[in-house]
Amino acid sequence: MPSSMPRQPRICWLTEEFFPPDVGGMGVITGALSQGIAAQGLEVRVITRQTQPPVAVSEWLDKVEVRRIPPAEEMKGTGLRAIPLVLGYLLRLIVLLSREAGRYDVVIISGMKIIPLVAVPLGRLLRKKIIVRVESPFELAEPISGESTRAMNNAVARLLSRVLRRMQLTVLRNSSCVIAISKDMEVLLQRTVPGPARVVDIPNAIDLSRFRPVLAADKARLRAVLGIPADKSVVVYAGRLSRSKGILLLMEAFREVAAGCSELHLVVVGGGLGSWDECESEVHALAASEELRDRVTLAGPSDRVHEYFQASDLFMLPSDYEGFGLTLVEALACGLPAVATSVGVAPQIIRAGVNGFLCPPKDSPALAEALRAALRRRTDWLEMGRHSREAVAHFDIQQVSARYVSLCRELTGCSRERKASAERSFPR
Repeated sequence: MPSSMPRQPRICWLTEEFFPPDVGGMGVITGALSQGIAAQGLEVRVITRQTQPPVAVSEWLDKVEVRRIPPAEEMKGTGLRAIPLVLGYLLRLIVLLSREAGRYDVVIISGMKIIPLVAVPLGRLLRKKIIVRVESPFELAEPISGESTRAMNNAVARLLSRVLRRMQLTVLRNSSCVIAISKDMEVLLQRTVPGPARVVDIPNAIDLSRFRPVLAADKARLRAVLGIPADKSVVVYAGRLSRSKGILLLMEAFREVAAGCSELHLVVVGGGLGSWDECESEVHALAASEELRDRVTLAGPSDRVHEYFQASDLFMLPSDYEGFGLTLVEALACGLPAVATSVGVAPQIIRAGVNGFLCPPKDSPALAEALRAALRRRTDWLEMGRHSREAVAHFDIQQVSARYVSLCRELTGCSRERKASAERSFPR
């Protein structure tokens, strides 16, 4: 790069999950966005937690440098036993960020539970720009997760929750900006985090070239390959097998509706490993019950989620809550209409009767009725799927990555420097 051109901002992304190998929503989107930003010419390094089983401590994944630090143990839901693990993790993070301060200009943090507690004040001390992505409304509502609270003494839990909440709000207000990944999150942040912190609306993103509709012949081929019945109306769920994802609610609603519709088949993609409220054994027991035997395909965890969507006819998102709802966007991009609870980004992209159906969360009868409403419109699913694809066009990974690049340039003054440099090079 010519010396007259300003240096691009260098990014350090902090996250507890990263894909590969983590396949949770946070890990997948962090992996996609870091690669998307790097593809647009910015230097990106990621610091994340080690996994279980362990993987490489340091490696390059395409254009992104990834560093993994201990602990690999599960900390959520362990109560006071997590404190030494958390403190050790934060200390390693402080050392690494301080030692490599000359290698980055902007810190992006996924999640606000613990990393921002040290990264925001340290970043201000080191004169770095700090961006915090709040991944879920529960990060604001529960400074300590409900399962961890139940593992502690009630008085201790209440005290720690109050202290942590105050600390979290303080560091959020002192960040350079806070990312809201959906309109619901933006409203919640503006109400919860008053002060100088700027809230910026940037959604999650997907690769629209991978998540896309296929022709009928390709759909039939995929069903044969994936072991999905060729002659059924296939409903698909993809996500963790956990209670908060609403999978048990979905199984209950599906059983009720499928009793009167012999053509209906459910495909469940995902597992419960690593989830504090996993219910995989219960899902398997329900699928093996007399009412659902031969009506449900349990595909397990898969890196071919897009193919399961392409082989299906209707997507279901039964979650109790979502910060965003990445699988919903992925399914719509594959041309599927959807039945979804009104959480995360769903109310923004689902138009009732046009590309899907909405219902309240945690309401099995309402979910069953929404599925029946979708079945009554079965002849319109192909046309609804076209509207689905149109509704998520703006979530393309290149467009969203470009917004992060612009934000980082703006925060570091690079955009102003580039404009001034261009005006000097090309005087009017």
